[in-house]
Amino acid sequence: MTVQKTIHKADFLAACKATDSRNQALEEIRDKGADVILSVFRLLKNSLVHAVDNKAVQTTCKETHGTITDFAAIVGGYVSVTFVDDTIFVCGQLLRASRSIYESAMEVGRMLGNCGVSELSFTTDVTYDDMMKLCEVFSISTRTPELRGRFAETKIPHITIRKIETELQKADEDQELPEMEKVLRAYASALVVMRQFYDRIAKGKTVMPHRVKRVAQRVVGLSEGAQGSLLALTTLANAHRDEAGRSVQSAILSVCVARQLTGKRSVLAQLAMSALIADMGRMRITGTEGRLAELAENVERAIPSLTSALCISTGGVNVQNAVRTVTTYEATFIERQHLMGPVYKRTMSPLVQSKILYAVRQLLEQLAPRDTRRPLSPLDALAALSGKPGVDDFVYKLLIRAVGVMPTGTIVEFETGEWGIVVGPSKNKNALSRPRVKLMTDRSGQIFSKPKEIDLGEATGGQRFPAITGVVEPSRAKFNVAAVLMN
Repeated sequence: MTVQKTIHKADFLAACKATDSRNQALEEIRDKGADVILSVFRLLKNSLVHAVDNKAVQTTCKETHGTITDFAAIVGGYVSVTFVDDTIFVCGQLLRASRSIYESAMEVGRMLGNCGVSELSFTTDVTYDDMMKLCEVFSISTRTPELRGRFAETKIPHITIRKIETELQKADEDQELPEMEKVLRAYASALVVMRQFYDRIAKGKTVMPHRVKRVAQRVVGLSEGAQGSLLALTTLANAHRDEAGRSVQSAILSVCVARQLTGKRSVLAQLAMSALIADMGRMRITGTEGRLAELAENVERAIPSLTSALCISTGGVNVQNAVRTVTTYEATFIERQHLMGPVYKRTMSPLVQSKILYAVRQLLEQLAPRDTRRPLSPLDALAALSGKPGVDDFVYKLLIRAVGVMPTGTIVEFETGEWGIVVGPSKNKNALSRPRVKLMTDRSGQIFSKPKEIDLGEATGGQRFPAITGVVEPSRAKFNVAAVLMN
Protein backbone atom coordinates (compact mmCIF):
# COMPACT_ATOMS: atom_id res chain seq x y z
CA MET A 1 0.00 0.00 0.00
CA THR A 2 3.05 2.29 0.37
CA VAL A 3 3.54 2.31 -3.40
CA GLN A 4 -0.12 3.06 -3.90
CA LYS A 5 -0.02 6.11 -1.58
CA THR A 6 3.10 7.43 -3.27
CA ILE A 7 1.46 7.28 -6.68
CA HIS A 8 -1.65 9.04 -5.37
CA LYS A 9 0.43 11.94 -4.05
CA ALA A 10 2.82 12.34 -6.97
CA ASP A 11 2.61 12.18 -10.70
CA PHE A 12 2.19 8.61 -11.94
CA LEU A 13 5.19 8.58 -14.28
CA ALA A 14 7.43 10.19 -11.68
CA ALA A 15 6.85 7.17 -9.43
CA CYS A 16 8.29 4.76 -12.03
CA LYS A 17 11.73 4.44 -10.48
CA ALA A 18 13.81 1.30 -10.64
CA THR A 19 15.03 1.75 -7.06
CA ASP A 20 11.47 1.69 -5.74
CA SER A 21 9.74 -0.78 -8.02
CA ARG A 22 12.04 -3.68 -8.84
CA ASN A 23 10.35 -7.05 -8.69
CA GLN A 24 12.33 -8.88 -6.03
CA ALA A 25 10.77 -12.27 -6.76
CA LEU A 26 11.53 -11.93 -10.45
CA GLU A 27 15.14 -10.95 -9.75
CA GLU A 28 15.54 -13.89 -7.37
CA ILE A 29 14.36 -16.25 -10.10
CA ARG A 30 16.77 -14.79 -12.63
CA ASP A 31 19.70 -14.67 -10.23
CA LYS A 32 19.23 -18.02 -8.51
CA GLY A 33 17.56 -20.02 -11.26
CA ALA A 34 21.04 -21.15 -12.33
CA ASP A 35 21.58 -22.72 -8.89
CA VAL A 36 18.39 -24.74 -9.28
CA ILE A 37 19.21 -26.03 -12.75
CA LEU A 38 22.78 -26.88 -11.74
CA SER A 39 21.54 -28.81 -8.70
CA VAL A 40 19.11 -30.79 -10.87
CA PHE A 41 21.92 -31.50 -13.33
CA ARG A 42 24.19 -32.90 -10.62
CA LEU A 43 21.40 -34.97 -9.14
CA LEU A 44 20.37 -36.62 -12.41
CA LYS A 45 23.95 -37.07 -13.55
CA ASN A 46 24.98 -38.76 -10.28
CA SER A 47 21.97 -41.06 -10.42
CA LEU A 48 23.27 -42.35 -13.76
CA VAL A 49 26.88 -42.73 -12.66
CA HIS A 50 26.23 -44.36 -9.26
CA ALA A 51 23.69 -46.67 -7.70
CA VAL A 52 20.82 -44.83 -6.04
CA ASP A 53 21.91 -45.97 -2.57
CA ASN A 54 25.42 -44.61 -3.15
CA LYS A 55 26.49 -41.95 -0.66
CA ALA A 56 27.36 -39.51 -3.47
CA VAL A 57 23.79 -39.68 -4.77
CA GLN A 58 22.34 -39.28 -1.29
CA THR A 59 24.55 -36.27 -0.55
CA THR A 60 23.68 -34.63 -3.87
CA CYS A 61 20.00 -35.36 -3.28
CA LYS A 62 20.14 -33.66 0.10
CA GLU A 63 21.84 -30.60 -1.37
CA THR A 64 19.40 -30.41 -4.27
CA HIS A 65 16.45 -30.73 -1.93
CA GLY A 66 17.76 -27.83 0.13
CA THR A 67 18.35 -25.65 -2.93
CA ILE A 68 14.87 -26.26 -4.34
CA THR A 69 12.96 -25.78 -1.09
CA ASP A 70 14.89 -22.60 -0.29
CA PHE A 71 14.19 -21.28 -3.77
CA ALA A 72 10.50 -22.22 -3.52
CA ALA A 73 10.22 -20.26 -0.28
CA ILE A 74 11.72 -17.21 -1.98
CA VAL A 75 9.44 -17.22 -5.02
CA GLY A 76 6.39 -18.17 -2.98
CA GLY A 77 5.28 -21.18 -5.00
CA TYR A 78 6.35 -24.28 -6.85
CA VAL A 79 9.61 -24.48 -8.77
CA SER A 80 9.49 -25.53 -12.41
CA VAL A 81 12.27 -26.25 -14.88
CA THR A 82 11.06 -26.29 -18.48
CA PHE A 83 12.90 -27.14 -21.69
CA VAL A 84 11.53 -25.81 -24.98
CA ASP A 85 13.85 -26.77 -27.83
CA ASP A 86 17.07 -24.86 -27.05
CA THR A 87 15.38 -22.53 -24.56
CA ILE A 88 15.29 -23.14 -20.81
CA PHE A 89 12.88 -21.59 -18.32
CA VAL A 90 12.96 -21.58 -14.53
CA CYS A 91 9.56 -20.71 -13.05
CA GLY A 92 8.53 -19.44 -16.48
CA GLN A 93 11.51 -17.07 -16.76
CA LEU A 94 14.36 -17.46 -19.22
CA LEU A 95 17.41 -18.99 -17.58
CA ARG A 96 20.14 -16.42 -16.97
CA ALA A 97 23.44 -18.24 -16.50
CA SER A 98 27.04 -18.59 -17.68
CA ARG A 99 27.85 -20.65 -20.77
CA SER A 100 29.08 -23.62 -18.73
CA ILE A 101 25.92 -23.74 -16.61
CA TYR A 102 23.76 -23.32 -19.72
CA GLU A 103 25.54 -26.26 -21.32
CA SER A 104 24.84 -28.33 -18.22
CA ALA A 105 21.21 -27.25 -18.40
CA MET A 106 21.04 -28.29 -22.04
CA GLU A 107 22.34 -31.71 -21.06
CA VAL A 108 19.57 -32.01 -18.48
CA GLY A 109 17.09 -31.18 -21.25
CA ARG A 110 18.56 -33.88 -23.50
CA MET A 111 18.50 -36.51 -20.72
CA LEU A 112 14.87 -35.73 -19.91
CA GLY A 113 14.00 -35.50 -23.60
CA ASN A 114 15.28 -39.03 -24.16
CA CYS A 115 12.59 -40.13 -21.71
CA GLY A 116 9.89 -38.03 -23.36
CA VAL A 117 9.88 -35.36 -20.62
CA SER A 118 10.33 -31.61 -20.98
CA GLU A 119 9.38 -30.25 -17.57
CA LEU A 120 10.02 -31.04 -13.90
CA SER A 121 8.21 -29.09 -11.20
CA PHE A 122 8.47 -29.28 -7.43
CA THR A 123 6.08 -27.97 -4.78
CA THR A 124 7.21 -26.34 -1.57
CA ASP A 125 6.37 -29.58 0.29
CA VAL A 126 8.76 -31.78 -1.69
CA THR A 127 10.76 -34.10 0.59
CA TYR A 128 14.15 -35.78 0.46
CA ASP A 129 12.41 -39.13 -0.11
CA ASP A 130 10.51 -37.65 -3.06
CA MET A 131 13.80 -36.56 -4.60
CA MET A 132 15.34 -39.99 -4.08
CA LYS A 133 12.32 -41.56 -5.75
CA LEU A 134 12.87 -39.24 -8.74
CA CYS A 135 16.50 -40.40 -8.97
CA GLU A 136 15.48 -44.05 -8.86
CA VAL A 137 12.79 -43.76 -11.54
CA PHE A 138 14.97 -41.60 -13.80
CA SER A 139 17.90 -44.02 -13.50
CA ILE A 140 15.80 -47.07 -14.34
CA SER A 141 14.01 -45.35 -17.24
CA THR A 142 17.22 -44.05 -18.79
CA ARG A 143 19.12 -47.31 -18.52
CA THR A 144 16.25 -49.43 -19.82
CA PRO A 145 15.15 -48.20 -23.27
CA GLU A 146 11.85 -50.10 -23.23
CA LEU A 147 10.89 -48.33 -19.96
CA ARG A 148 11.71 -44.77 -21.03
CA GLY A 149 8.16 -44.02 -22.03
CA ARG A 150 6.95 -44.73 -18.49
CA PHE A 151 8.99 -41.95 -16.91
CA ALA A 152 6.48 -39.25 -17.89
CA GLU A 153 3.66 -41.35 -16.40
CA THR A 154 5.37 -41.75 -13.02
CA LYS A 155 3.51 -40.31 -10.03
CA ILE A 156 5.75 -38.92 -7.27
CA PRO A 157 4.31 -36.87 -4.39
CA HIS A 158 5.10 -33.15 -4.72
CA ILE A 159 6.88 -33.65 -8.06
CA THR A 160 5.30 -33.35 -11.51
CA ILE A 161 6.94 -34.98 -14.49
CA ARG A 162 5.46 -34.12 -17.84
CA LYS A 163 5.91 -33.44 -21.50
CA ILE A 164 4.58 -30.08 -22.64
CA GLU A 165 3.62 -29.02 -26.13
CA THR A 166 5.58 -25.97 -27.16
CA GLU A 167 3.95 -23.08 -28.94
CA LEU A 168 6.13 -23.81 -31.98
CA GLN A 169 4.96 -27.41 -32.08
CA LYS A 170 1.36 -26.30 -31.74
CA ALA A 171 1.82 -23.77 -34.52
CA ASP A 172 3.14 -26.49 -36.84
CA GLU A 173 0.27 -28.80 -35.97
CA ASP A 174 -2.25 -26.00 -36.40
CA GLN A 175 -1.23 -25.35 -39.98
CA GLU A 176 -3.32 -28.33 -41.08
CA LEU A 177 -6.40 -27.28 -39.12
CA PRO A 178 -9.34 -25.18 -40.36
CA GLU A 179 -9.06 -21.49 -39.49
CA MET A 180 -11.83 -21.49 -36.88
CA GLU A 181 -10.42 -24.54 -35.12
CA LYS A 182 -7.01 -22.86 -34.88
CA VAL A 183 -8.65 -19.79 -33.37
CA LEU A 184 -10.72 -21.83 -30.90
CA ARG A 185 -7.65 -23.76 -29.75
CA ALA A 186 -5.75 -20.53 -29.22
CA TYR A 187 -8.70 -19.01 -27.34
CA ALA A 188 -9.11 -22.02 -25.04
CA SER A 189 -5.38 -22.07 -24.30
CA ALA A 190 -5.38 -18.33 -23.62
CA LEU A 191 -8.25 -18.68 -21.12
CA VAL A 192 -6.33 -21.32 -19.17
CA VAL A 193 -3.14 -19.23 -19.10
CA MET A 194 -4.91 -16.04 -18.02
CA ARG A 195 -6.99 -17.77 -15.34
CA GLN A 196 -3.81 -19.16 -13.82
CA PHE A 197 -2.18 -15.74 -14.05
CA TYR A 198 -5.07 -13.88 -12.38
CA ASP A 199 -5.38 -16.51 -9.67
CA ARG A 200 -1.71 -15.93 -8.87
CA ILE A 201 -2.22 -12.15 -8.87
CA ALA A 202 -5.13 -12.57 -6.43
CA LYS A 203 -2.81 -14.52 -4.13
CA GLY A 204 -0.19 -11.77 -4.14
CA LYS A 205 2.28 -13.31 -6.61
CA THR A 206 3.60 -10.85 -9.17
CA VAL A 207 5.85 -12.88 -11.46
CA MET A 208 4.79 -12.51 -15.10
CA PRO A 209 4.76 -15.97 -16.74
CA HIS A 210 6.27 -16.05 -20.22
CA ARG A 211 3.07 -17.79 -21.32
CA VAL A 212 1.14 -14.51 -21.00
CA LYS A 213 3.44 -12.87 -23.55
CA ARG A 214 2.93 -15.83 -25.85
CA VAL A 215 -0.84 -15.33 -25.66
CA ALA A 216 -0.39 -11.72 -26.82
CA GLN A 217 1.89 -12.80 -29.66
CA ARG A 218 -0.54 -15.54 -30.73
CA VAL A 219 -3.44 -13.07 -30.88
CA VAL A 220 -1.39 -10.72 -33.07
CA GLY A 221 -0.35 -13.59 -35.33
CA LEU A 222 -3.92 -14.83 -35.80
CA SER A 223 -5.21 -11.32 -36.50
CA GLU A 224 -3.12 -11.22 -39.68
CA GLY A 225 -5.11 -13.89 -41.47
CA ALA A 226 -8.00 -14.97 -39.25
CA GLN A 227 -9.51 -11.70 -38.07
CA GLY A 228 -13.03 -12.76 -39.01
CA SER A 229 -12.78 -15.91 -36.91
CA LEU A 230 -11.32 -13.91 -34.02
CA LEU A 231 -14.22 -11.46 -34.12
CA ALA A 232 -16.64 -14.39 -33.98
CA LEU A 233 -15.29 -15.12 -30.50
CA THR A 234 -17.04 -12.01 -29.17
CA THR A 235 -20.20 -14.13 -29.07
CA LEU A 236 -18.56 -16.04 -26.20
CA ALA A 237 -17.94 -12.91 -24.12
CA ASN A 238 -21.00 -13.40 -21.92
CA ALA A 239 -20.08 -17.04 -21.30
CA HIS A 240 -16.63 -16.07 -19.99
CA ARG A 241 -17.27 -13.06 -17.78
CA ASP A 242 -14.36 -13.47 -15.39
CA GLU A 243 -11.19 -11.36 -15.61
CA ALA A 244 -9.47 -13.98 -17.76
CA GLY A 245 -12.27 -14.07 -20.32
CA ARG A 246 -12.52 -10.30 -20.44
CA SER A 247 -8.77 -9.92 -20.82
CA VAL A 248 -8.59 -12.31 -23.79
CA GLN A 249 -11.65 -10.76 -25.44
CA SER A 250 -10.29 -7.23 -25.00
CA ALA A 251 -6.89 -8.27 -26.38
CA ILE A 252 -8.55 -9.69 -29.51
CA LEU A 253 -10.75 -6.65 -30.13
CA SER A 254 -7.98 -4.15 -29.35
CA VAL A 255 -5.63 -5.75 -31.86
CA CYS A 256 -8.36 -5.88 -34.53
CA VAL A 257 -9.07 -2.17 -34.03
CA ALA A 258 -5.41 -1.11 -33.88
CA ARG A 259 -4.52 -3.10 -36.99
CA GLN A 260 -6.26 -0.41 -39.02
CA LEU A 261 -3.60 2.03 -37.86
CA THR A 262 -0.48 -0.12 -37.90
CA GLY A 263 0.72 -3.55 -38.91
CA LYS A 264 3.77 -3.51 -36.64
CA ARG A 265 3.68 -6.71 -34.61
CA SER A 266 5.64 -5.20 -31.72
CA VAL A 267 3.14 -2.33 -31.30
CA LEU A 268 0.15 -4.66 -31.56
CA ALA A 269 1.69 -7.13 -29.11
CA GLN A 270 2.25 -4.32 -26.59
CA LEU A 271 -1.41 -3.36 -26.85
CA ALA A 272 -2.50 -6.98 -26.51
CA MET A 273 -0.35 -7.33 -23.38
CA SER A 274 -1.91 -4.18 -21.91
CA ALA A 275 -5.37 -5.62 -22.52
CA LEU A 276 -4.44 -8.96 -20.95
CA ILE A 277 -3.19 -7.44 -17.68
CA ALA A 278 -5.52 -4.43 -17.31
CA ASP A 279 -7.54 -6.05 -14.50
CA MET A 280 -4.57 -6.88 -12.25
CA GLY A 281 -5.41 -4.14 -9.76
CA ARG A 282 -9.04 -5.14 -9.47
CA MET A 283 -8.16 -8.80 -9.07
CA ARG A 284 -5.62 -8.04 -6.35
CA ILE A 285 -8.25 -6.09 -4.39
CA THR A 286 -11.24 -8.40 -4.87
CA GLY A 287 -9.52 -11.78 -4.99
CA THR A 288 -10.95 -14.80 -6.76
CA GLU A 289 -14.30 -14.60 -4.95
CA GLY A 290 -15.21 -11.03 -5.84
CA ARG A 291 -15.17 -10.98 -9.60
CA LEU A 292 -18.72 -9.66 -9.92
CA ALA A 293 -18.63 -7.64 -6.72
CA GLU A 294 -19.59 -3.98 -6.67
CA LEU A 295 -16.72 -2.02 -5.12
CA ALA A 296 -16.85 1.03 -2.89
CA GLU A 297 -15.89 4.36 -4.47
CA ASN A 298 -12.65 4.69 -2.52
CA VAL A 299 -11.62 1.21 -3.68
CA GLU A 300 -12.46 2.03 -7.29
CA ARG A 301 -10.28 5.13 -7.09
CA ALA A 302 -7.33 3.04 -5.96
CA ILE A 303 -7.48 0.60 -8.89
CA PRO A 304 -5.67 2.64 -11.62
CA SER A 305 -2.63 3.34 -9.45
CA LEU A 306 -2.56 -0.20 -8.07
CA THR A 307 -2.83 -1.62 -11.61
CA SER A 308 0.11 0.50 -12.75
CA ALA A 309 2.16 -0.46 -9.69
CA LEU A 310 1.53 -4.16 -10.37
CA CYS A 311 2.39 -3.64 -14.03
CA ILE A 312 5.77 -2.24 -13.02
CA SER A 313 6.21 -5.01 -10.47
CA THR A 314 5.53 -7.79 -12.98
CA GLY A 315 7.48 -6.33 -15.88
CA GLY A 316 10.19 -4.17 -14.34
CA VAL A 317 11.28 -0.74 -15.54
CA ASN A 318 12.01 -0.73 -19.25
CA VAL A 319 10.73 0.99 -22.38
CA GLN A 320 8.34 -1.80 -23.38
CA ASN A 321 6.78 -2.10 -19.95
CA ALA A 322 6.54 1.68 -19.59
CA VAL A 323 4.15 1.78 -22.57
CA ARG A 324 2.08 -1.07 -21.10
CA THR A 325 2.01 0.61 -17.71
CA VAL A 326 0.83 3.95 -19.06
CA THR A 327 -1.76 2.27 -21.28
CA THR A 328 -3.30 0.26 -18.44
CA TYR A 329 -3.18 3.25 -16.08
CA GLU A 330 -4.90 5.59 -18.51
CA ALA A 331 -7.53 3.08 -19.65
CA THR A 332 -8.52 2.13 -16.10
CA PHE A 333 -8.48 5.79 -15.05
CA ILE A 334 -10.80 6.84 -17.89
CA GLU A 335 -13.18 4.05 -16.80
CA ARG A 336 -13.44 5.83 -13.44
CA GLN A 337 -13.44 9.43 -14.61
CA HIS A 338 -16.94 9.88 -13.18
CA LEU A 339 -15.29 9.40 -9.77
CA MET A 340 -11.83 10.84 -10.38
CA GLY A 341 -12.31 13.52 -13.02
CA PRO A 342 -10.49 13.77 -16.36
CA VAL A 343 -7.21 11.90 -16.73
CA TYR A 344 -4.21 14.22 -16.09
CA LYS A 345 -6.81 16.97 -15.48
CA ARG A 346 -6.83 17.46 -19.26
CA THR A 347 -3.23 18.72 -19.27
CA MET A 348 -2.26 15.79 -21.51
CA SER A 349 -4.14 13.54 -23.89
CA PRO A 350 -4.12 9.77 -23.25
CA LEU A 351 -2.24 7.52 -25.66
CA VAL A 352 -4.25 6.27 -28.63
CA GLN A 353 -3.57 2.73 -27.30
CA SER A 354 -5.33 3.71 -24.06
CA LYS A 355 -8.30 5.13 -25.95
CA ILE A 356 -8.63 1.92 -27.95
CA LEU A 357 -8.38 -0.28 -24.87
CA TYR A 358 -10.94 1.84 -23.01
CA ALA A 359 -13.44 1.73 -25.90
CA VAL A 360 -13.04 -2.02 -26.30
CA ARG A 361 -13.50 -2.64 -22.57
CA GLN A 362 -16.63 -0.48 -22.60
CA LEU A 363 -18.02 -2.52 -25.47
CA LEU A 364 -17.39 -5.74 -23.54
CA GLU A 365 -19.04 -4.18 -20.49
CA GLN A 366 -22.23 -4.00 -22.56
CA LEU A 367 -21.85 -7.46 -24.09
CA ALA A 368 -20.94 -9.13 -20.79
CA PRO A 369 -21.74 -6.86 -17.81
CA ARG A 370 -19.64 -7.30 -14.69
CA ASP A 371 -22.81 -6.97 -12.62
CA THR A 372 -26.26 -8.57 -13.02
CA ARG A 373 -27.45 -6.31 -15.86
CA ARG A 374 -28.87 -7.93 -18.98
CA PRO A 375 -26.24 -8.29 -21.69
CA LEU A 376 -26.93 -6.33 -24.86
CA SER A 377 -26.87 -7.66 -28.39
CA PRO A 378 -23.73 -6.77 -30.40
CA LEU A 379 -25.56 -4.04 -32.33
CA ASP A 380 -27.13 -2.52 -29.20
CA ALA A 381 -23.78 -2.71 -27.39
CA LEU A 382 -22.09 -0.81 -30.20
CA ALA A 383 -24.88 1.77 -30.23
CA ALA A 384 -24.54 2.23 -26.46
CA LEU A 385 -20.96 3.39 -26.96
CA SER A 386 -21.95 6.26 -29.24
CA GLY A 387 -21.49 9.48 -27.32
CA LYS A 388 -20.36 7.69 -24.15
CA PRO A 389 -18.01 9.91 -22.09
CA GLY A 390 -14.38 9.05 -22.73
CA VAL A 391 -14.98 7.16 -26.00
CA ASP A 392 -12.96 8.99 -28.63
CA ASP A 393 -14.90 9.65 -31.85
CA PHE A 394 -11.99 8.57 -34.06
CA VAL A 395 -11.50 5.35 -32.09
CA TYR A 396 -15.25 4.68 -32.26
CA LYS A 397 -15.07 4.89 -36.06
CA LEU A 398 -12.12 2.49 -36.03
CA LEU A 399 -14.12 0.13 -33.84
CA ILE A 400 -17.05 0.21 -36.26
CA ARG A 401 -14.71 -0.45 -39.18
CA ALA A 402 -13.23 -3.42 -37.33
CA VAL A 403 -16.45 -5.10 -36.21
CA GLY A 404 -18.80 -3.63 -38.81
CA VAL A 405 -21.89 -1.47 -38.46
CA MET A 406 -23.61 -4.74 -37.64
CA PRO A 407 -21.13 -6.64 -35.46
CA THR A 408 -20.47 -10.36 -35.73
CA GLY A 409 -23.20 -12.31 -33.96
CA THR A 410 -26.03 -9.88 -34.77
CA ILE A 411 -29.23 -11.70 -35.82
CA VAL A 412 -30.96 -9.94 -38.71
CA GLU A 413 -34.26 -10.32 -40.54
CA PHE A 414 -34.49 -9.90 -44.32
CA GLU A 415 -37.33 -8.46 -46.36
CA THR A 416 -38.04 -12.03 -47.49
CA GLY A 417 -38.76 -13.07 -43.90
CA GLU A 418 -35.58 -15.13 -43.62
CA TRP A 419 -33.29 -14.79 -40.61
CA GLY A 420 -29.51 -14.77 -40.65
CA ILE A 421 -26.47 -14.24 -38.45
CA VAL A 422 -23.81 -11.67 -39.23
CA VAL A 423 -20.53 -13.58 -39.50
CA GLY A 424 -18.27 -10.60 -40.18
CA PRO A 425 -17.81 -7.40 -42.18
CA SER A 426 -18.07 -7.54 -45.95
CA LYS A 427 -14.89 -8.08 -47.94
CA ASN A 428 -15.90 -4.85 -49.63
CA LYS A 429 -14.53 -2.35 -47.10
CA ASN A 430 -16.89 0.36 -48.33
CA ALA A 431 -20.00 -1.74 -47.61
CA LEU A 432 -20.10 -1.11 -43.86
CA SER A 433 -23.87 -1.66 -43.64
CA ARG A 434 -23.84 -4.81 -45.80
CA PRO A 435 -22.01 -7.53 -43.86
CA ARG A 436 -21.40 -11.19 -44.54
CA VAL A 437 -24.39 -13.16 -43.31
CA LYS A 438 -25.16 -16.83 -42.81
CA LEU A 439 -28.81 -17.57 -43.64
CA MET A 440 -30.35 -19.63 -40.82
CA THR A 441 -34.13 -19.88 -41.27
CA ASP A 442 -36.60 -19.63 -44.10
CA ARG A 443 -39.61 -17.29 -44.05
CA SER A 444 -41.65 -19.85 -42.06
CA GLY A 445 -38.99 -20.08 -39.34
CA GLN A 446 -37.62 -23.49 -40.30
CA ILE A 447 -33.87 -23.83 -39.77
CA PHE A 448 -31.87 -24.65 -42.89
CA SER A 449 -30.03 -27.96 -42.67
CA LYS A 450 -27.06 -26.38 -44.47
CA PRO A 451 -26.95 -22.62 -43.77
CA LYS A 452 -25.66 -20.61 -46.73
CA GLU A 453 -23.23 -17.71 -46.34
CA ILE A 454 -23.62 -14.61 -48.51
CA ASP A 455 -21.64 -11.37 -48.65
CA LEU A 456 -24.21 -8.59 -48.98
CA GLY A 457 -21.52 -6.12 -50.01
CA GLU A 458 -20.21 -8.25 -52.86
CA ALA A 459 -23.22 -8.14 -55.19
CA THR A 460 -22.03 -7.94 -58.79
CA GLY A 461 -23.67 -7.13 -62.09
CA GLY A 462 -27.43 -7.45 -61.90
CA GLN A 463 -27.22 -9.59 -58.73
CA ARG A 464 -29.35 -8.41 -55.83
CA PHE A 465 -29.46 -9.75 -52.30
CA PRO A 466 -32.52 -9.22 -50.07
CA ALA A 467 -32.34 -6.13 -47.85
CA ILE A 468 -32.10 -6.28 -44.07
CA THR A 469 -35.26 -4.91 -42.49
CA GLY A 470 -34.52 -5.33 -38.80
CA VAL A 471 -32.46 -6.78 -35.98
CA VAL A 472 -33.78 -9.73 -33.96
CA GLU A 473 -33.32 -10.09 -30.21
CA PRO A 474 -31.02 -13.08 -29.46
CA SER A 475 -33.62 -14.48 -27.02
CA ARG A 476 -36.02 -15.02 -29.94
CA ALA A 477 -33.58 -17.18 -31.89
CA LYS A 478 -34.14 -20.92 -32.06
CA PHE A 479 -30.46 -21.61 -32.61
CA ASN A 480 -27.21 -21.16 -30.70
CA VAL A 481 -25.47 -18.15 -32.25
CA ALA A 482 -22.01 -19.04 -30.92
CA ALA A 483 -22.31 -22.64 -32.09
CA VAL A 484 -23.25 -21.52 -35.58
CA LEU A 485 -20.27 -19.18 -35.83
CA MET A 486 -17.83 -21.78 -34.51
CA ASN A 487 -18.85 -24.41 -37.10
